[in-house]
Amino acid sequence: MSRSLLSRAKDAALQKAVRAFLKPKVERYGELKEFDLDTSAKRASAELLLHGESTPLVVTEALYRLERDCSQWYVVVYGIKVSKPWVQHLLDDHFPEFKFKVPELVKRLIS
Repeated sequence: MSRSLLSRAKDAALQKAVRAFLKPKVERYGELKEFDLDTSAKRASAELLLHGESTPLVVTEALYRLERDCSQWYVVVYGIKVSKPWVQHLLDDHFPEFKFKVPELVKRLIS
């Protein structure tokens, strides 16, 4: 079943808003080259060119879920799969999840 035009437009707006949110957060470490969001599977992927690295860090999969605590929404990112083994080990061993407050602009798109 194909998604409606409204659903696709909302997903595109959400992807653009999340990319705008992530870009300044990543600048200290490198450049966000690519970012894709699949809202039906609740999955994201990205490509980052980190300072001092000759090859990009590719995030092939990052699952997410939305959580609500009172009036505040959070996105919890988990199940992250990356291209560099040492980063993958670091994530697996110490950072199984990341929890972020959802920005107001994004909140309006998900609620």
